[in-house]
Order: sequence, then structure tokens, then C-alpha cells
Amino acid sequence: MYLLVRKYLITIFCLVGCILSAQQYPWWTQYRANQTLFNPAFCGTKRVVDIRINYRNQWTGYDGAPKTYALSLNSRLWKGRIGIGGFLFKDDIGPFKTLASSITGAYHLKFADSELSFGIQGNYIKQRFNGNDVTIRNHMDKAINQYVEDKAGGFDGSFGLLYYNDRFHLGVGANNIASTKLEYYKTDSLKKTNYINVPHYNISAGFNWADDINYTFENSIVAVFVPGVPISMDYTLRLHIKQQIIAGFSFRLNDAIALQLGYTIKEKFQISYSYDLVTSPLRKYQKGSHELTLIFSSNMATDQKKRGLDKRFLRQRYQYLIQ
Repeated sequence: MYLLVRKYLITIFCLVGCILSAQQYPWWTQYRANQTLFNPAFCGTKRVVDIRINYRNQWTGYDGAPKTYALSLNSRLWKGRIGIGGFLFKDDIGPFKTLASSITGAYHLKFADSELSFGIQGNYIKQRFNGNDVTIRNHMDKAINQYVEDKAGGFDGSFGLLYYNDRFHLGVGANNIASTKLEYYKTDSLKKTNYINVPHYNISAGFNWADDINYTFENSIVAVFVPGVPISMDYTLRLHIKQQIIAGFSFRLNDAIALQLGYTIKEKFQISYSYDLVTSPLRKYQKGSHELTLIFSSNMATDQKKRGLDKRFLRQRYQYLIQ
């Protein structure tokens, strides 16, 4: 019986680990508003105070589907040479509840019309596994104990590089670089199981174009590489109308098409919503994914009345939220 229980637990961890290997680090449709989570070099690339709140409800209608909540704060200091900040995110997926926190730092090497940023990040991950959230066919099977619950935690890290200005960006990042091993049921030799956070590598690029500044097209692409998992790739095209209204779409390779809509208020506040239309075989079992982003970004007392971000680039053309 104990061997069956052990095999059952190991099977759950292996299956969930395989299913979520690309989800160990949260995926966002509006990744342009969450890039400090993927690449710490983005820390401090906006304004003196930059606060972002994100919520994603993925695969609605699917029991145990991912729900992710995130809060990030970063600041641009010392005449723009450094960025400091951090984030919290909570990821609920099936029987796993994950809470991650980070402290982020970046150094910005300034040129006349661009900047090169180096970023590092220290993360602490706390995770809980709850057997009550596991659905089984035979509730009379005494070999299966649904009431097992345990917690595990560990430290990990991230680093990244970013070359950018207001018109383009090119970045590379790596997350879970320490491959933290979360140990469950340490004192029980029959149930002892490891959950390994595998490294995630990403590359992102973007280019903004406008013949008329009132109608700016924002192009961006991101690719995420996780060992043993197919590459995740997402292309997004958004139109910024008079630097206020945002409308666009995303295409995620072999997964989904997303629609986006947003509004910017006085170049300090932004709210945006996206809806994913799933194109993978999973479309039969769910009702799409919803995502909401709220942003506050300001230079406080130094804010200029005219559009643009304090003309930090020689040929700056676009406002700060497009970067």
C-alpha cells in the first residue's frame, strides 16, 4: 500500500511538473508590461516611480487552471544610472500554490541615443502542495491519501541584459538559474519527493514605428526556452492612438491569439485588458484567458508638461510607456 501511495505522489509531481514546465515562471500575454519579471535589466528603465499590478486568469472554466497575481515596483535613480526594485507574484495551478518575491538591481550604461542595462535579481520561492485539490476516480481506494499537504521553499536568481531606447529594444534574460530543488515530505522516506525549478531563458526584441506620431505602431516579440519543452514564442502588434488609446493583438505559436485594449491617462496611468482565444487542442475544455494590467509611472516633481520622457535619448520621439 505504501509503495502505491509513493508511486501516486511521484506520478502527480512528475505529471504536473511536465505540464507546468513552461509555466514555472508565469506567462503573460501583456509581457511588455511585465518584463522585469522575465529580465531584471528592465528595472529602472521607466520613471522615478513605476508601479504595476497584473492579474491573469488562464483557461477559464478548466478546473485547477492557472491564476496569477503580480505586484512590481521599480525606480530609476542616480541620474538614471541605476534601477532598484522588486516584485511579488502568486501563482495558483492545480494542487500547487506558489508565492515568489524578489529584489532587483540594474546598472544603466548611458550613451547619447541609447542605454545598455545589466540586471540581477534574487528570488525566494515558497510553494505548497495540497492533496485536497487532486481529483481521483475511485474515492474508496485506501491506497490513496488525498489529505497530504506540505510546504517547501528555496532561493533562486535571475540575470539579464538590455540594449534600448524609446524606439527599439533587444534583451536576453535567464530565470531560475540555480535550478532550486523544493523538497516535500523530507522526514517521510516513502513520500519524499523533489520539485525542481528548471532554468528559463528568454530573448525579446521590439521596434516602434510611426509616420504620424499620433498613430504609433509597437511591434514586439519574445521567445522563451525551457529545457525539454517546445519553444514558446509570442508576437504582439499594438497601435497607440494619440498616445492614449491602445488597440492590438498577439499571436502565440501553437497556442493562442489574443486581443488587447488599453487607455493611458496623462502619461502616468494606464489600464489595459487582453483576452486569449486558445487555438491549441485545449480550446475544447476552456473559455479563454483574461488579463488585466494597471500601471502608475511618474517622475514626480520633475515631470515635464510636454510629452516624452525628459529627453534622455538624443533623437527621442515616443512617450515612456511605449519603451
